[in-house]
Formats: sequence, structure tokens, C-alpha cells
Amino acid sequence: MRSTAIGLALSLLVCHVARAAPAAAQSAEQLDAARKLFTDAVADQEAKRFDTALDKFQRVAAVKDTANVRFRIASCLEGLGRRAEALASYEAAMKLADQEKVADVLKAARERAADLDRLVPRLSVVLPTDAPAATEVRVDDAPVDRSSLAGMLLDVGHHTIRATAPGDSPFETAVTLPEGGHVSISVILTPVAPPPGQALGPGPSGPSGDGEKNPPVTSHPSHVGAWIAIGVGGALAVGSVVSFVLRQSNISTIDNDCPGGGSPLQCPSSKQSEVNDARNAAQWQGPLAIGLAAGAVVGVGIGAWLLATSPSQSVSVAPAFLRDGGLLVLQGRM
Repeated sequence: MRSTAIGLALSLLVCHVARAAPAAAQSAEQLDAARKLFTDAVADQEAKRFDTALDKFQRVAAVKDTANVRFRIASCLEGLGRRAEALASYEAAMKLADQEKVADVLKAARERAADLDRLVPRLSVVLPTDAPAATEVRVDDAPVDRSSLAGMLLDVGHHTIRATAPGDSPFETAVTLPEGGHVSISVILTPVAPPPGQALGPGPSGPSGDGEKNPPVTSHPSHVGAWIAIGVGGALAVGSVVSFVLRQSNISTIDNDCPGGGSPLQCPSSKQSEVNDARNAAQWQGPLAIGLAAGAVVGVGIGAWLLATSPSQSVSVAPAFLRDGGLLVLQGRM
């Protein structure tokens, strides 16, 4: 965090609060209390007590929300690692600073927002075109307005997406958002199936007058194979990572014991045996790691394909685009 951004003058806030506050909205006592609370919050922020400072700045904003206050709130959120909220608050500070003609706050907020914009992931949730008006979407158990489903700012990590609509089975999936990732999830709404034993048609189907019964729902055989393939792929991926780590450890051993050594290695005689063992291990650990990684990709790919093509599973595969590449996201009810 740049010191110039953190050290915004208290006097600017005081002037803006005093100048902009309508007399009918805030009393002199409220404004005096807000100024004192702001001073205390600045001290907490500079001491890196971000949670305490954030609470105080938010209480100041309840009296009068200015560009300086909003910038301080964003700084505390960033200090707490809540980057998505911090980015939204910096953007709010930019709008207020532009209205209040506070150039230094506008410049500092714009710089911090630009830095965070490259790091904060975004999630878009796409509803079916025929989704009922009463469809509700929740991300991490918090309701999301339909107008905000495109490009939601979220923190890096695991997030859950749930959607419910009258007459349809609940949709639920999860995604892990990487730094700077942009992921789109398409919601799949399927009508609720009638309970087992319920008649498919209104009329009798035979002399007894009994209606036709629904056939029992059975588990599709590809389900088991899909999860086995995904499990094997995951195990191979773990083995690949372990092999890469061990190889790097052996290379570090060689570099540490034989600095500047070429081929053949020039090492102290006391280290010759240890270095030779490390070199031999590193030679086969690299190809092993690559082979395990390839097997992991194949296993997970087969599992994903089986799930996506299974007739009784609402699962689909969607691409996720990152700054340095991409990945596939499994979505749906599993």
C-alpha cells in the first residue's frame, strides 16, 4: 500500500464533512463525534488493527460518507484480505472523489483499484432464458439480485452456487476461483419428477383400472465408472505433484552441495555419494511426474465425459478462462 494513499490528510475529511453535511441530517454533536471517531480509526489503521479501524470508519460513513472515508474503508478491507469488497469500495471512492473534486483521493483510489482489478476473480451466473421470474440465486448462501449475476466480484477460493425455482429441482454446484480468473456457470433447471408410483396418465390402463406406474429410477452404470475415473485421476495428480517436489528437492541438494559444478559434478568427496544419489533420483522423477500428470488429465477427462453424457445426471462441463490459461469446470448436481 503506498504511503501517500494511506496518509491522506485528516483535514480534508473534516472540511468535506463540515461543508457537505446538511444541518437537518446531522447535528453538530454528531459531526464532532464522527471527526473524533475518524481520528481514532486512522490510528487503528496505521497500527494495522484493520478490523477495529474498519468498524469505526463504517460508523463514520453512517454519519457522512465521503471519498476519504470510503477510501479508508477500502484500505482496511484490503488489509484484511477481502479484495473483492475492497475493489468495490475503491470504485465507490473514485465516484465520490470525482463528485467532490478531491484529486489526490481520486488518483490513489484509481491506482489501488487498477492493481486489484488484475487479481480479483469474477463469477457470472447464467440463468436459462425461460427461468421463472421467482428464480432465486444464492452465492455462498447470500441472495444475489438477477441484475448482478454477470461479473460478480468474489475473493479467491471455494464458492457455492445455488438456484431454486418453483416446480424445478434445486440446482447446486461449486467452483474454486483462482486469482484473476473469470468463470461462467450456467444454471440447469429441470422439472421435478413425479414421485415413484404416481400414474403417468389420468386414465386407467387395464381392466383393473389402475393407472400406469412410473418405472423405478435406477442408477446409471456410468456414474460409478465416472467417479472411479475422477478419483484415479485425482490420485495420479497428487502423485505427479509429489514427484515434481521430490525432483526439485534433489536438484536443490545438488546445487547446494556442488555450487557451480558441471558435468561431471565437482563436489567434495564427503558429498559425492549423496549428490550422485540425488542426481540419479532426479533423472527418473521428472519423466514419472509428467507421466502421472498425463494420466491424471486422462482420468479426470473420462470421468467428466461420463458425467456430462449420463442421461440421469444434470452435469455439464464449462470452460474457465484465467490470465495464464484455462481449465474445465464441472457444474450441476452430482
